Amino acid sequence: MSSSIHPTAEWHAMQDVFYRKHRIYQMQWAELDLARFRVAASSFGGPIALLRDDRLLLEAGPAPLLDSAIHVFSASGQTIGKIEYDGLQHIAGFSWNSREQLVCVQEDGTVRIFSLSGQDPTSFSLGPDASTSILDCRFWDQGLVAMTGDFRFIYVNDIGEPKPKVLADAHITEHPHSWAIVPPHLTLSHHVEVLASVGATVLSIDAVGVQDQLLDHGPYAHISVSPNGRLAALCSDQGGRRIQVVSMDFQRSFSEYSPQGPIFDDHLFDIAWCGSDAAVASFASGETLLLGPFGDTLSFTHDAPMHLVQELDGVRMFNALCHEFLCKVSEDAKSVFQIGSTSAAALLYDALDGIRAHSSRADETVRSIRDDMPQAVDTCIAAAGSEPVPELQQSLLRAASLGKSFLPVFSGDKLVDMCRSLRVVNCLSSYSVGIPVSLLQFQSLPFEEWVARLLNRNQHKLASAVCQYMEQPSDQVYIHWACAKIRASSTLDDDALYRALKDRLDTLPGSGIASYVDIAEVANHCGYQRLAIRLLHHEPRAANQVPLLISMGQDRAAMDEAIRSGDADLVYFVIFHLFKAMPLGEFFQVVSRTQAAGRLFERYCIDQNSPMTLSPNLRN
Repeated sequence: MSSSIHPTAEWHAMQDVFYRKHRIYQMQWAELDLARFRVAASSFGGPIALLRDDRLLLEAGPAPLLDSAIHVFSASGQTIGKIEYDGLQHIAGFSWNSREQLVCVQEDGTVRIFSLSGQDPTSFSLGPDASTSILDCRFWDQGLVAMTGDFRFIYVNDIGEPKPKVLADAHITEHPHSWAIVPPHLTLSHHVEVLASVGATVLSIDAVGVQDQLLDHGPYAHISVSPNGRLAALCSDQGGRRIQVVSMDFQRSFSEYSPQGPIFDDHLFDIAWCGSDAAVASFASGETLLLGPFGDTLSFTHDAPMHLVQELDGVRMFNALCHEFLCKVSEDAKSVFQIGSTSAAALLYDALDGIRAHSSRADETVRSIRDDMPQAVDTCIAAAGSEPVPELQQSLLRAASLGKSFLPVFSGDKLVDMCRSLRVVNCLSSYSVGIPVSLLQFQSLPFEEWVARLLNRNQHKLASAVCQYMEQPSDQVYIHWACAKIRASSTLDDDALYRALKDRLDTLPGSGIASYVDIAEVANHCGYQRLAIRLLHHEPRAANQVPLLISMGQDRAAMDEAIRSGDADLVYFVIFHLFKAMPLGEFFQVVSRTQAAGRLFERYCIDQNSPMTLSPNLRN
């Protein structure tokens, strides 16, 4: 085998199921005590944000990152940037959304949204219902729920178009022991629901009403909803710690476990889901517990408590020292690697080892597979997609290639696609990039999303190479690079910056980038108006040129471009803008300067029975 350690060395059995705990990174950040910080980690291998916990009294000293800024790191612990947070209000909650934007909710109800670079933040208010202050928040992909000082819940379904609304009043008179949300796409009503632990029971709260689940084993210190929305994990500290997995209607209990021993005496630090049928609990002692669907458990020991990040196919766990991924072993990997396996895929993999060792039995092993060879090849390819170790991926793909050579008819597209996808996945997961994703996660998002995540980290060269390798358009890479170049070039004049941009943009294969409007808009925003005008000369679509020229005050240029396009509606757009923005005399001078604009305006006035058709300026 290519690796000195057998793949099953990382496997942990739970009845007939295996789980793998694989170390992704040794964290690269400076020595940090994460207990001093509030932590927000993004899914899909996204960034980690650290904010000094202002609720703690910290001893003054040389400890790093104890300012008021939000420090952003990659999943490997390398610094990405720093968001200078100038708000005087306490941050009630913060989290990453699906676009890798950091959403911060302040006590006063103001929501601020930062990009990964911290530039050009946007904000909105949760409205008058947040006047009693915000105590806590929960988030999902593009939405959030905030709990107010009078224990009401305000929700926003889409922070891109915020419309704050209030859930039904549950008449809660004291702070819930814990609460969680069920995102809209997981509920039958397609509206967000809140599960709040109040007294010994749990209340289900939505926009319509409140339902008491009539439980009597509470209060619950933690509530966590499974990724498919069918199960909930409840952790109770009443009368001894107990973790219970129940159905979402709270009518059935699937598993229950009461951890015993001094390592579980510390409080429960975090709880999340590994897939949709196993819950993971992290304790302050550093112990991590995996609770299976039938009450079986696996326990892992760490030097410090682990922060948990729920993923599609597992859970990421990290502390100040290491970053690990816990997931279920796929059936394909079991078929190849399980000790004693006699499947066709296992025999094919062993045959590859035999060929490397120049064993005479390798050919006999391959021929013994015979009719099962297509299935063996497909299994090896699928197993490579579930393996996190590149060396094992290569061995499995070589085994599949070996088996393919014995088949008279077999399409190699599946093998080629797997090789290409895994190469990109491994590139994303490298220390320097720090986006640890599995193949399933990579395939669950559009390719453009992964390119955008590289661009968020200013990895332009890598993003361009990935687009070229995957045979995908790279326009967005060049556009993002040009915008970043303009923002960072405060010492260059318009002409020098134009030459630098054109030299690079002209190297793009084909006819160049599809649109220059985004670049011109950034140039104008950064004070390079002459540069913006020159860039707009290369814009092929006048409908994109004209509005930006108008916003820049280049009314005459906007009129010329509209007329040159031959689009009457676009000319009318400019005419009506000028009519509202200019004194009447100046307006007539501009319109009458071009015959086409004058005739169009005259026709409009005739259709509207306007006396302005009598103006001599229009008849010259």
